[in-house]
Amino acid sequence: MQLQEIDKVIYRRRLNRITLTIITAMLLLAIGSSTLLIELLGTPEKSNFWFNLTGVILAALIVGYTLYRTRHSEYLKEVWYTWQLKQELNRIYRKSAKLKAAMDLNDINALIIMNFNLRGSVQLYELDDNDLTLVELKQELKEFEKKLEELGVNISTDDYRTELLSTL
Repeated sequence: MQLQEIDKVIYRRRLNRITLTIITAMLLLAIGSSTLLIELLGTPEKSNFWFNLTGVILAALIVGYTLYRTRHSEYLKEVWYTWQLKQELNRIYRKSAKLKAAMDLNDINALIIMNFNLRGSVQLYELDDNDLTLVELKQELKEFEKKLEELGVNISTDDYRTELLSTL
């Protein structure tokens, strides 16, 4: 995965619209399918819990399938990219103990992974307006850049590949 430039305004606008659309679709599909199931199969004297639950599950499946099929569309580009970035950062986080140990040994793969992790996290925090820890993260990035300079290592985020995680 490579870091991409994302327009924050477009990202936020589209994310908000997509979120609202998902909520609306889930609500309408769940209520509609539950009502239809109850009308066709329900009885007044019995609980309709299972029909309601089936309606919610059907709505989730329909919305999930629609999102899956349209994930590569131009409209979802920024939102899909940030979702993938979050997944990649989570993969790195799950290897953080091994990453820290390799960083202490100045392993080049660990340095590449950490560079991607820090720069990707900064981008994600800025896109999501997570200002609470952004200052600390930027300070950590400065310290990391200083370490790279002291080591005489020249790396970029383009050097990162998911396969590097398996080398830790």
